[in-house]
Amino acid sequence: MYKKVIDVFGEPLLFLVIPTRLNSMGVILAIVSHPDDETFGCGGTLALHAEASRVLCLTCNPRDRREELENACKSLGLMEPIVFMESNLVHSGELVKKVADVIVIAKPNIVITHLPFDYHADHRTTYNVVKEAIEWAAHTTTYEKPCLVERLLLMEVNTLIPDPKILVDVSETMVRKKAAVEAYNSQLAKFPWGYYQRFNDQKAKFRGTQANCVYAEAFEEESLKKNGPFYEVKTTKNLLR
Repeated sequence: MYKKVIDVFGEPLLFLVIPTRLNSMGVILAIVSHPDDETFGCGGTLALHAEASRVLCLTCNPRDRREELENACKSLGLMEPIVFMESNLVHSGELVKKVADVIVIAKPNIVITHLPFDYHADHRTTYNVVKEAIEWAAHTTTYEKPCLVERLLLMEVNTLIPDPKILVDVSETMVRKKAAVEAYNSQLAKFPWGYYQRFNDQKAKFRGTQANCVYAEAFEEESLKKNGPFYEVKTTKNLLR
């Protein structure tokens, strides 16, 4: 079930109305720079939590890559992605506000995004935008019903994490991830020797070796602010609760 929301720029955005039973389980929001980042970086993990996961993609250039993204999400078992049809990624207050709006509406417990040391400049920009948006989404001075994101996970697309904090067993969903990779014909055509297919397969096998399973995906985790003058919960009274 969906509802249409008009954001501050007058653009219609389609959001999933998440059933209460999923809210109790938690919601995962993957915020990525480009179509294919969600699949290459965390596709197996999203497929593992398909009913509770959404994708927000900040750019779509060329615009027909949206169809590839939608097909990849279908292969992963996900609902329709949220796509900002921007050609270029520029860190601006307007973009931060749009991302914060999505966070407040989707109310994710977990946000997944790019590494701050990723080789790709757009990925680094997305990380900075997401960190700022997470902060603003929690402010009672900005939103009537703010959202405090509990966990921020950082994925590896092409740049690998030296010492992962989390290894997710995606052995059961790797077949879905491989199918989603195949949805990106425009990207796969750049490397006729199968670079993306082989890299994603070998990366998952390597992480699986570390995790004592067949396939795994690796994540860094950054701690997030819990209290402050602009937050709903301004202080922690007991660290053991």
